[in-house]
Amino acid sequence: MQKILIFFILIIIAVLSILAAQLSGLINLNLNNSKDVTYSNKGVYEVICDSEVARPLNGLGQPPEITRVMLPVGVDFEEGTGWYTGEYAISTNRKGSLKVDGAILTVSRPAMFSRYGTSIQGEYFTIDRQNGEFKQWLAIEGDKKLYIISGKCKKSSKSPN
Repeated sequence: MQKILIFFILIIIAVLSILAAQLSGLINLNLNNSKDVTYSNKGVYEVICDSEVARPLNGLGQPPEITRVMLPVGVDFEEGTGWYTGEYAISTNRKGSLKVDGAILTVSRPAMFSRYGTSIQGEYFTIDRQNGEFKQWLAIEGDKKLYIISGKCKKSSKSPN
């Protein structure tokens, strides 16, 4: 009887140790049953984004003008660039630099101009290929971000993952 009790105690300790290692990130048992998704980083990736634009009117202290727009967005993996139909630093004629981090595509372009009563130092946008989320923001003086556009994107039929 005592051997059985010791055996069960050892099993409980082992299970708790494995659980603690999983929760702390020391091991990964892949218990969430999600499939590992791989994304193609070749060719041109194009999406159409249903977006909301929050454009400041008279400086940053005033409520922004909100409009809904459909934006085409593209990324060229071979050239390492990206664009959207923007009005600041990134556009189809002035593409930004691409950074790929798994499902997240980040495009950036330095800028130096004044708008909304502040100095704009760069423009950025991200596309999350996992959930289709699009965000665009401006880097402004004081290491602050001014979010302008957010939306959901769907890839066109000819785009890779």
